[in-house]
Amino acid sequence: MGRVASDRVLTPPTSPSHPSVDGDAAPIGATASSTSLDGDRFRLRDLDRRGRLVAALLALALLAAPLRAVVVEMPRWSPLGDDALIELRARDTGTSRTPLVGQPSTSGAYGSDSVNVAHPGPLGFYVLTPGVRLLGATTGILLSTMLVTGASVLVAAWVVFRQAGPRAGAVGAVLLAGAMWAAGGAGLVDPLSSNFGRFALLAAAVLLWALACGDVRLLPLTVGFWSFAVQQHLSVLPAGAVVAAAAVVAVVVMAVRARSSGRTAMVSVLRWVAVAVGVGLVLWAPVIREELPPDRGNLTLLANYSGDPERVDLGLRSGVGQVVQAVGLPPFVARSSVTGGDLVEPPTPVGVGVALVVGALLLGGGWWARRREPRLTALVGCVVVLAGAGVLTGANVPDSLEQSRLNFFHWAFALSLLELLALAWLATLAVTAGRHRWQSSGVTAAGMRPATGPRSVLAYGVPAVALIAVAAVVPLGLDRRSDRLPMPVRRDVVERFVAQIEADPAVDQGGPLLTLVVGDEGLVQVTEAVRVRLLTAGHDVRFDPGLRGYVHPDHRLDPCDAERALILGLGVGAPRDDIPGRQIAAVEVAPELDGAAVDRLSAQAEGEQVILGPDLEGVFERMPGKTGTTMAVDFVFGFSEDPARFLQNQAFLDLVIDHPPVSPELDRADLISLRDSFPEGVDRVSYTDLTANLADRDQLRSLRPGLADCP
Repeated sequence: MGRVASDRVLTPPTSPSHPSVDGDAAPIGATASSTSLDGDRFRLRDLDRRGRLVAALLALALLAAPLRAVVVEMPRWSPLGDDALIELRARDTGTSRTPLVGQPSTSGAYGSDSVNVAHPGPLGFYVLTPGVRLLGATTGILLSTMLVTGASVLVAAWVVFRQAGPRAGAVGAVLLAGAMWAAGGAGLVDPLSSNFGRFALLAAAVLLWALACGDVRLLPLTVGFWSFAVQQHLSVLPAGAVVAAAAVVAVVVMAVRARSSGRTAMVSVLRWVAVAVGVGLVLWAPVIREELPPDRGNLTLLANYSGDPERVDLGLRSGVGQVVQAVGLPPFVARSSVTGGDLVEPPTPVGVGVALVVGALLLGGGWWARRREPRLTALVGCVVVLAGAGVLTGANVPDSLEQSRLNFFHWAFALSLLELLALAWLATLAVTAGRHRWQSSGVTAAGMRPATGPRSVLAYGVPAVALIAVAAVVPLGLDRRSDRLPMPVRRDVVERFVAQIEADPAVDQGGPLLTLVVGDEGLVQVTEAVRVRLLTAGHDVRFDPGLRGYVHPDHRLDPCDAERALILGLGVGAPRDDIPGRQIAAVEVAPELDGAAVDRLSAQAEGEQVILGPDLEGVFERMPGKTGTTMAVDFVFGFSEDPARFLQNQAFLDLVIDHPPVSPELDRADLISLRDSFPEGVDRVSYTDLTANLADRDQLRSLRPGLADCP
């Protein structure tokens, strides 16, 4: 590893092709060896004291956003639904119940095989385990996810600095702050499988650029971040496959070049390849073990799902359109409250034009810079790779309501970040080259000098720190849904309900306690949290067989083997009165909700024909894919039969307040009052009352008559 020049803090060394008038004139990506991809690289230890201080401040500023998210979520959030089941799998890690694959996906809804393929790997559970065991569910999960996000962002910023120098590192750090801004606070600390791999994939993409620059020492780190990202969710696989293929090509090129350079260089490449293979084998060992006979492994199921002809996906045209949206204006990493629907929306002619201009600038600039800045050319190549990854991933997103979820489009963050870094590099390189031409013709270039200020790291380090800090703090004063983890039932309600159950001594008498749910839980999924809280508190509760794949078999109990049960009832408008057994707990899920408004609005809607009208029809038509059609059909045929299901959804209330249907005529004041009465952080109330009944086997049989056929 070589060293940078004496003025390391401000100006990287320049090559003969880059005559420098003063340090401030160097482009952001000037490298220690501008004419060679595998030349000297920048090192943090080569910075002087002031440079190291600024680097430390940049690192702390980048950690401020995920830390802010933890501070905001800590008092209000606890794992519900899938998050609670993920917590349980994390607690199982290191025991005989250690998971070997991820949680089940919803693939059974999109293909011919009703069996849900599990997400590829269990690394997410393993990472959460120490924090959950030492600090508990809420603190442990939030801090663990924050550390994954923070590590991904810091590594990405360091790689940009390592390849292109301090100024590029500062620009890259600002762009990374933009990526966190676009993701929202929830996206920084959400342990959900579909979210957890976002910034790990971004780090892997930046590391891919390092490999393209010949930095073979970073290959094991690339394998680590790539493996974590790919194991989290099926939606990451297409982009992950493209990134992996590009990385293999980069390593092969390095090996070929090393072979021509001599035995020492070849041995170095092979050594780091061997380390990377070892890292990969360790991280994928559980997945490989699960695939071994006698059972049909998850990788086999995944292969069958990938080739299923009955899958209906968005298709190639949509994939191309998504990439156009991601590279257009405004920059993706600077957008606020972005959703998957923003990417799936067909691009406008202006958007297509902007994307074509950006593409032309990158390709032309990359070709122009191939000799003077080969690392920039490599960066442009990585942008092309990620664009291909975006097309492939976007084309394979199911044509369903899932397409509105940002969690299916992680590639867009990496693509936008590298695109903007390449454009900034090209811009400064072009300005520098132009200034040199003016000077060589005897014309002063003072007026064209880039606005970098004095020859000091403060000229770009301090502004970068300030911008990153602002991006981290500003969300505290905004009401962005993307800054809050979903909490459809308040944490204190769940805790109060669990405490009532635990207070009954009969809960721990009589052997394992089967837990069942009566009622439609929808997306709220609080009962999983209740069961996990009881289980982790030491009570011998078991899940029903319907949660096969979501929990280890040791946590399940066949109803035929159950002598008693804890039956959780979900009531709408009132507690359920049709559940056998003795009631031991009851809470109102959302006591603040304006029930009187719900009753009045329901009376206005019941039995009335739903007529959307031109305004509301237009809103549905503008929704991407089949989303609008699905929602419109559900509204037309379901609202008059079950109005409460719609009225207790804040998003629906926002829709009909702004775009009222022709029929039925709903009182606007009641709609607004109902919307404003939702508990803080709750945007959907699927049921209003939660009860728990203890039932013996005879009472359980009255609920499940099929138990009479048990052997």
